[in-house]
Amino acid sequence: MKNNIFFFILLLLVSNEKSFGQNTTASMENGKSIYSTYCMSCHMDDGNGLEGVYPSLVKTSSLADKNRLVKIITQGIRGPIEVKGVHYDAEMAGMEMSDQDVADVINYIRNTWGNKSSLIKSSEVAPAKKAVVKGYQPY
Repeated sequence: MKNNIFFFILLLLVSNEKSFGQNTTASMENGKSIYSTYCMSCHMDDGNGLEGVYPSLVKTSSLADKNRLVKIITQGIRGPIEVKGVHYDAEMAGMEMSDQDVADVINYIRNTWGNKSSLIKSSEVAPAKKAVVKGYQPY
């Protein structure tokens, strides 16, 4: 009986891990496509941006706040910011896309170019749009 329970639990763990991996892959692939369409022209293919003009997305702690990222992507941003010690004072218009697309592009950005962050779900996007983010100014 104990062996049956052990194998059942093991089977559940393996199937959950496989399913999660497939969702992760799909999210990252869709996120890369969205990045190529909406973000790459400013932040560049390699995520390095253009110093002083478009912030780098490479190995930066600036991507840690998912609420801020959701707001930046969907509502844009204006005003001074600092990324990796470089000051920026430009504007970025928000983009209209589904909550799933927002989550996917954030997952791609936060897990590419040396960044490592937890994945977000599409169900987290709507609450993040309403969240109060200190120092954030929409476009």
